[in-house]
Amino acid sequence: MSTYVIVEEPGDWPCHGDYLLTARSYLQHGLPTTGGRGRIINLCRSLDHLSAGYYCSLLAQARGHHCLPGLQAISVLQPQQPPAKLWRKLQGWLAQQNEDRIRVRAIFGQCEQEALAGLARYYYGLSQLPLQELTLKRGRHGWSVRQQQSLSPLALGEGERALMLSHVQSLVGDQAEPSTPRYQLAILADPADGRASSDELALARFIRAAAAQGIHAEILAPNAIERLPEFDSLWLRSETAVGHYTFEFARRAEQLKMPVIDSSRAILACSNKLYLYELMVRSGVAMPPTMVVTRRGRHQVDELVQRLGLPLMVKIPDGAQGRDLAMASDEQQLVRLLEEGLSRSALLLIQSRIPAEFDWRIGFLDGSPLFACRRYRPEPGNRIRRRKHPLDMSRIEAMPLTEVPERVLQMARRAVHQLGTGLFGVDLRQQGRDCVLLEIIDNPWIRGDIEDKEAPDLYDRLARAFRERLENRGLQALT
Repeated sequence: MSTYVIVEEPGDWPCHGDYLLTARSYLQHGLPTTGGRGRIINLCRSLDHLSAGYYCSLLAQARGHHCLPGLQAISVLQPQQPPAKLWRKLQGWLAQQNEDRIRVRAIFGQCEQEALAGLARYYYGLSQLPLQELTLKRGRHGWSVRQQQSLSPLALGEGERALMLSHVQSLVGDQAEPSTPRYQLAILADPADGRASSDELALARFIRAAAAQGIHAEILAPNAIERLPEFDSLWLRSETAVGHYTFEFARRAEQLKMPVIDSSRAILACSNKLYLYELMVRSGVAMPPTMVVTRRGRHQVDELVQRLGLPLMVKIPDGAQGRDLAMASDEQQLVRLLEEGLSRSALLLIQSRIPAEFDWRIGFLDGSPLFACRRYRPEPGNRIRRRKHPLDMSRIEAMPLTEVPERVLQMARRAVHQLGTGLFGVDLRQQGRDCVLLEIIDNPWIRGDIEDKEAPDLYDRLARAFRERLENRGLQALT
């Protein structure tokens, strides 16, 4: 991807560079290269409506160029208040300030005041504004962010200009490289996280496949959300959950109109067993016989046993990947598990246990089977515990898709169809000719020489899926 900086006049930039364009040149002639998808950094003096800077971002969107900031970002500049966790970190520093109004300058998410670095990163990731000024004001009820506005390069001090130049030069890189990738993809992964959805081998294989599709894939750390505007798309490879940092990354990427696998909607749908159960039952997808128990109905043990039999699976709805569940083998265990579970959740799912030697995990990408595994899970315990490493508690045997029974594939396809496009893992249990859905996982595990062992085209298909999303986004830029 070729990167260019747009300014209103050449003198606005502190040095000469082949990557430098004036707004007039870009508006009249576009970019000087036609190879790949261009990226522009719009540093015009003003981004106000109908200004030259505004029109540069407008035409960048129409031309399919990656623009920082995008048109949506500069159209709405109403500062949101930072998250409570970040705000609390600032309180000690703010309490020491004598002024009632403080201006914070953020240069590509960096600022000269170390105490305000987190605030600068947050607003850069939120708004995409490369050069911006935040106004903090002390009021009757404490401090708040009152104003957010873009800055002209001419308004920067010497240290701020150095920050700007250093960051831009790191983005521009070597423009003479003939095989510059067309797109930039961020892979959200934490190498130190034992629950990551892919290991280093799988990520290395995907990065190679992405490069063949003209996509440069880069690992993005969990604390680097402010860098999202520098990329075109996002792939989540950390374990997901509502309220988790992965959910915030997905929502932020969607705000930036970036293709993301998997979406915040997929995380919401798959992370709650009750939601998934209701959705599947209404769609005619078979699941184990199930009853929902509330705190008011905690004493209906006899009815549960009579209708569902023993043993029973007791599940807290909020949680996937086989977490927050236990098995009751008798009525005494069931009573204890109901009390334990209902102390943590207003609802519990109670399901009949269907015995089987193994479960099927069928990976799906955009509605088509991607890989298949047999998962030999140990028996659940009789305490509801949140497992830290659910994957390590299963023996996994990769299988060619051609060896999966057709009835299993049909049910998996029907179930995942209810969730739309994306990357999903469908867990099913087969008993004779019958088959039931256990759960659907967003962001399923893909590890080197495990899930991919019998799916040689897995990474190529994933890379092509991102390429198609990115190209379609360019075609739909003005819709």
